[in-house]
Amino acid sequence: MPTTIITGRDISFTIDAAQYSAQATSAILTVDTTIETYQTLSGKAYKTLDTQGSFAVEMLSDWGAGSSLCEALWTAATSAPDTGLAVVLTADTGVVFEFEVQPIQPSAGGTAPDAQTVSLVFTCITTPELNP
Repeated sequence: MPTTIITGRDISFTIDAAQYSAQATSAILTVDTTIETYQTLSGKAYKTLDTQGSFAVEMLSDWGAGSSLCEALWTAATSAPDTGLAVVLTADTGVVFEFEVQPIQPSAGGTAPDAQTVSLVFTCITTPELNP
């Protein structure tokens, strides 16, 4: 099988059905698994207890822009904080991850003369599903 190289530019994502990849500089989905190890008379036994996903997004701030993710997140976090937002993370290879995240309020502001950026770390409220 030939080597396949995928870069960050090979992914795109939508949050609540709106595309934000052009503003993003990084998007990383991570799933942590809690596994218990038990010592039995016949050796070790393992039990998966839980999984918890997080979705980290670094992006150029888009406050005030049409279809602003920052404004949409702020509104969602203040008006419906317990309502998940659907996320679809897609690689150019065709692999798709689907999950929901808890809305959070993004930061605002920045340092001069740099571009304003936003760092977001969402908690996944559903286990990410892989759809190859």
